[in-house]
Amino acid sequence: MRRYLELAKGEFRRYSTYRLAIAAGIFTNTVFGFIRAGVLFAAIDAAGGEIAGYDTRQAATYVWLGQAMLAPVAMYAWSDVADRVRTGQIAIDLARPIDLQLSYWARDLGRATLALPTRGLPPLVLGALILGVAYPSSWTAYPLGLLSLVLGVSISFM
Repeated sequence: MRRYLELAKGEFRRYSTYRLAIAAGIFTNTVFGFIRAGVLFAAIDAAGGEIAGYDTRQAATYVWLGQAMLAPVAMYAWSDVADRVRTGQIAIDLARPIDLQLSYWARDLGRATLALPTRGLPPLVLGALILGVAYPSSWTAYPLGLLSLVLGVSISFM
């Protein structure tokens, strides 16, 4: 277990060295969040104040949670596995005395652990302060949301 924790820490450190990329990601996620919110707000206003049960506050919540999850979940990121296959590094990974999938999972959790507070939370907080968001009516939404995030990150590395 310690090996996998060290892999996660190493990936956290590796991604934390790219501070300009983190700042650019925050800026980009925030700008596109405002663009997406503006489009949804215009559509909701044109529809009379609600679309499929979403009002502007709920739409803002949808937008900002989506923007916050882009970096941690990394659905559209380049796969390290594909790159390692292309370069032949996968042969070295297969020869190591650790489980290949668990090692990639640990690395991805390290990356996501950095991405959430650095690239995810700033746009979410800024969007919530400027546009407002709808908060859950039950406290159970918070631990279930965290579980969903961990599961989302866990399947996105594949």
